[in-house]
Amino acid sequence: MDNLTEYLNPELGWAMLLILGAALVRGYTGFGFAAVAITGLNLVWPPQISVPVILLLDLIGSAGLLRSAWPESDRALIGRLSSGALLGIPLGLTLLIQLPETLLKLSINTGVLVMTLFLFLRPSPARREYPWLTRIAGGISGAFTSAASIGGLPIVCYLMSTPLDARSQRASMVVFLAATDLVALILMAGSGLLGLHLVLPILLLLVPTLLGVHLGKIAFHHFRPKSFHPVALPILAMLSISGLWLSLRSLLSTTVTGV
Repeated sequence: MDNLTEYLNPELGWAMLLILGAALVRGYTGFGFAAVAITGLNLVWPPQISVPVILLLDLIGSAGLLRSAWPESDRALIGRLSSGALLGIPLGLTLLIQLPETLLKLSINTGVLVMTLFLFLRPSPARREYPWLTRIAGGISGAFTSAASIGGLPIVCYLMSTPLDARSQRASMVVFLAATDLVALILMAGSGLLGLHLVLPILLLLVPTLLGVHLGKIAFHHFRPKSFHPVALPILAMLSISGLWLSLRSLLSTTVTGV
């Protein structure tokens, strides 16, 4: 992708609308931006473009949430999650670089669908947090962040099983995901995945990102939820199923062509 027309394709308007919706979910719930955005942007650009773009947009959008989230977050929990993520991020980055585009898209959409179905089950919260399990969850989230930019979903699945209330969950996710985005982007820069070729897609999607996060943040303060399921899960399920179908169709088409 080294010219303007490759970015300004017919699906760009859909991508901008999708980013606006993803940012609304992120501003309201504290998670979901990357998971919603990746399944749509993968229809427009390859993961090697869409993943770093989404991470950059997510980090920029998180800046407006961090100030209010930090006092309400569980810093000890975030520290344990981060220690696991530092091990998982390099593994996920290796997958992003090494896996073929079609296989990576298939893996991304399958992962989103499986975790969305898990969230639909609404696991009962445990009576206390288990530090070793927290570190494992952080490692899985770190790997998913750098490989597919969907590190928020494993953390959502895990935090729903802890005694934290919805407000603390949201705040802790905002802080942790911003930190993992930053580390993943630093490693991507060292691996050559970040460059001037990302400037145009970032600029095209920046306004809907900032607008959506701002509107979502306003909605959260006016309508504080007891649970985020009704907002995020139907969107994630719809996008993951459609993305999985398109990935399978592309894989079958490639196989038939190769034969």
